[in-house]
Amino acid sequence: MKKIFIAFLCICTFSAHAAVDKALVNNAEKYLNSITGLTGNFTQTASGKTERGTFSMLRPGRVRLDYKNMPVQLIADGRDLYFFDRSLDQITTVPLTSTPAGILIRKNIDLKNADINVVDTASTDKTFSLKMELRGQEGLGNMTVVFDKKPVKLNSWSVVDATGAKTDVAFSGLKTKTDFGKNYFQIARHKTVSTSGGDDFYD
Repeated sequence: MKKIFIAFLCICTFSAHAAVDKALVNNAEKYLNSITGLTGNFTQTASGKTERGTFSMLRPGRVRLDYKNMPVQLIADGRDLYFFDRSLDQITTVPLTSTPAGILIRKNIDLKNADINVVDTASTDKTFSLKMELRGQEGLGNMTVVFDKKPVKLNSWSVVDATGAKTDVAFSGLKTKTDFGKNYFQIARHKTVSTSGGDDFYD
């Protein structure tokens, strides 16, 4: 189950950068900045196993994934990302700024920001994608985000960790939603393994 958490942490540097289509970067940036809140379903595939659950997002800084058939929950509360393993009654915490999801839920999403590097773009008839890294996070993996074209909306993301293991997360039934409950993006602290504060990307 820890692979789920690792998949949210991995962004790395590539040795050679491919051509980047600035128009696609701008389209993605415009769409992401237009989103306030989303809810829907996700299907995750990793190591030959498929898991499903529900996905919620509220900018800035909040994400929640509830897995249907595993005692696992992922919550970002605007500062940190929490991995709650109910089977162990244990929470692992990392700064939201160190995760791929953190790029997508900042208050102001600037994909040309000094700490974000879009290293490749690709386009098909129906979708386009951006491969991204965080500068200073070398050797930890890479993340590709896929968007539908017409209309532009989040389709999926893929994360490859330092060992080459790939985790794909596809979204379906996404709808606009902003009226989440007050404590929806909060998690009770039990046995916390590691903690570190976030920063003002999400304030």
